[in-house]
Amino acid sequence: MTINTRAVSLLACLALLVIVPASGLAGSRAPEPGILDFMIERQSPLGFEETLERLEKNAKAEGWKVPSKWKVNFQRNLKKVTGTDIGPNRVLKMCEPYAAAKLLVKDQYKQLTAMMPCTLAVYVKSDGKTYISMVNLEAMGKMYGGDVAEMADALAPQMEKMLNME
Repeated sequence: MTINTRAVSLLACLALLVIVPASGLAGSRAPEPGILDFMIERQSPLGFEETLERLEKNAKAEGWKVPSKWKVNFQRNLKKVTGTDIGPNRVLKMCEPYAAAKLLVKDQYKQLTAMMPCTLAVYVKSDGKTYISMVNLEAMGKMYGGDVAEMADALAPQMEKMLNME
């Protein structure tokens, strides 16, 4: 059976539509304190396309891999399936292959494959500004400890450099 990557991406997105309202991130309820600590969001001083280009350039400068097949256009995909235009919204999936291999060779960390490769989202909000979001690696490291914390300590500074839009 061949796995359709578009279908998998859509299913992941649909799962978020179920999980997010349940967690209070959508709707009128304010999120509980700390619920967003696992995510980092930054406003970009650049436009949407320029932000995407800079993120990829910065990632490659840090030795990360950003294959073109790992770029997902959520705006196009959701509009095609639902008819809803969510506005500019793309995902860059990237990998620092040596860090990934170091963790995934161990059985206790294979479950982390579900969070790999690292994902950065670039989107435009209703204020017309471009934003970048990603998992907070430091928070993930604290949550797991051990080898994951060591990986997070090594990669978090690299990811911070990726966010530099100057």
